[in-house]
Order: sequence, then structure tokens, then C-alpha cells
Amino acid sequence: MYFVIKLSKLCNLRCHYCYEYDELGNKERMSIGELESFFRHVANYFEHQSPSVVPEFVFHGGEPLLLPHDYFRTFCDLQKKYLDSKGIKYRNSLQTNLFQVGDRTLDLLQELDISLGVSFDVFGEQRVDIKGKDSRDNVMDNLQKLIDRRMSFGVINVLHAQNIDYVINTFHFFNNLAIDYRILPISSMVEPSPRMQPLMVNHQQIVQAYQAIALEQFSTQSNIKIYPLRDYFLAAMRYLTEKKVRRFEPAKKEWVAIVNVNGDIYNYGEAYLPQGYMGNIFRQSLSEILNSPEHQQTVIMREKRMETCRRCAFDQKCHQIPIAESQKSDRTYNQKGELECTIAKPMIQFMIQQIEQSPQAQLLLKSYGISPELATEYQF
Repeated sequence: MYFVIKLSKLCNLRCHYCYEYDELGNKERMSIGELESFFRHVANYFEHQSPSVVPEFVFHGGEPLLLPHDYFRTFCDLQKKYLDSKGIKYRNSLQTNLFQVGDRTLDLLQELDISLGVSFDVFGEQRVDIKGKDSRDNVMDNLQKLIDRRMSFGVINVLHAQNIDYVINTFHFFNNLAIDYRILPISSMVEPSPRMQPLMVNHQQIVQAYQAIALEQFSTQSNIKIYPLRDYFLAAMRYLTEKKVRRFEPAKKEWVAIVNVNGDIYNYGEAYLPQGYMGNIFRQSLSEILNSPEHQQTVIMREKRMETCRRCAFDQKCHQIPIAESQKSDRTYNQKGELECTIAKPMIQFMIQQIEQSPQAQLLLKSYGISPELATEYQF
């Protein structure tokens, strides 16, 4: 289970597509007392779960690296107090824009064993600072710092109308540096604002971009992992080898909990919307939240969406998250009012064709080290 913790919304960038845009100047942050309540409630829940269920805490914002070093030390001290003391294993990661990061900060992340995710588009000029200047050069310099230190990290690359024509260039950029990355198409939980509307791309454009990248990777010496393309590749493997993953059942095991600065918790697809609200982790135990009527309502919504998966030939071949946790702008309905899978399904079909027909795709399969036994791998 991932806890995406909005420690603070304060940010030194003003990315045009950011869903937190209106709060990026807000200096409010979770207090130490609130964090203590959070970890107490989390610990009380996970001490009764299987040891194989490992929570992951994602430091998020805003830009979390604007917070003081002592804040992170206290955060980790609270984890030791409440989680380590009960033998609960966990992982920490931090999502950063990498616009401003010094050696002391990188030393701290390594010392505290906080893994790093970087938000970087390479092309598109939508990730600008407060004065409207493109952040690319700063991020490039800081990426080199990570590489020089041999730090392990991945990248989230937002796909939008201003960079969709550069997806092959983007692939080669990351491939040349041996950096794994996730392509995250621009989306919106509500009707896209005028600021975002020119950046939106439709599902057909996304599929075409994904297929172009996949074909380029198949024809290139490449060992990097590109998500969600690897997810589709694994789903195709399961289909061809008659393997399955378990169904996503949020009533039994959640995927992601978005924790807002005030402690309110939401599911991913309806984050910050009233219908996505599950409770408040500062005031309620996690068990109380996960057994609440509010959580049950989010489960009903997601299970309704996953009826699309149950009708699909690839049910339990893919991990169902793209449908279950789809945001408003990700959803397409047919004339019967049924939710359609307009990205994952055609991409799995494409990957099946590639595996069956392309020697390059089969070589990529070997380079990933994927066997039919491993094709059932599924981690939240």
C-alpha cells in the first residue's frame, strides 16, 4: 500500500499542468504532532497485517525538498518509534522536481535511505519556475549529480500536447543515460482548466505514442524499463502463457492512499473530490477509515468501473488499476454507458502481436529477464 503524503504544497515551480497549481504558494505543512498521529495509526494497523504487506511512504508536494532537513530526520525518527519498534518493514521514497538540490540534501537522502523519483519531461517547456523560466537546464545539471553519485532513481515524464511529437527523442535521452521512466499522460480529476486544455491529448494519440516508443525500443539496444509499456508487455505475456494476477480488490487491499496536508485521505481516481474522501488519518485510526462507509463508497465506485475488466479477454492479465483508479479525463463511455478500456486493451493487443511476430520483442523479453513464472509478478 502506497501512502502519497502531501507534506506541503509549497513549490518552486509552476508547471502548467500541475493539479496542485492553485496551492503551490501555500507554506502550510503537516506538523510533527500530526505526523506522529499518522504513524501511530499506521503502525496500529500494519502490526496486524501479514509481514509481506509492506507500506511505502511517498514524500510528495509541492516540492518536498523545500522542507528543512530536520523535518525529514524527525519524520524518519517517528517511523523508528512507531514502525521499527513493532517490526514493521516499510520503504520511503520522495518525488522531486530536482530544480534545486544541493550535495547536503543528497547526502541526507542517502543517509536516511530515501529513494528518489524525479519529475522531468525533457521536452515541452511546461515545467517553469515562479518567473516563468524553463527549469530544464537546472534539472539536467542536477540529474548529472545523481548519475555521478550513482544514486538509484527513476523519472516520471508527463505526456502532453507540447511534447507528444518528441516521444522518440525522449526515449533516446533516457536510454542513453540508462534511466528507467514512467510515461504519465496528462489527466484531470475534474473538467480541465483553461490553463490545461491546450495540453490535453486524446486516447488515440496516447496509444500511437506508446506504440511508437515500443517499436523504437524493440529496434534499439535497450535495457531500460519504460512504464506503463512494461506493464502491457507483462499482461501480454500472461495472456500468451495463461497466467493470471489476482484481482484488485480495494475492499481487502488498497493500492494508493492520497494523504492531504490536513490528513484527509482519498483514493487516487477521485483525489480531493468529495466522493473520493475516505476519512482523516490524523483523527481516525486506519482500521476505522478502511472499514468506514466512506471507504466502502469508494470501493463501490471502483468495482463498478472494473466491470469493464470482467468483460475483457485480458481480465486478470493486466492489473486493472488503469480502469479502477482512472480519473475523469481518462474515462470513455460507449453508447450503452459502459466504461471502455481505450488505452490498456489496445496496447496489450499490440504487445501480443509484437511478441508473436517480432524477434526484437522476444530479445527484449530476454533482456528483461522475464520468464512465464515471473509473468505473474504484481506488486502494489
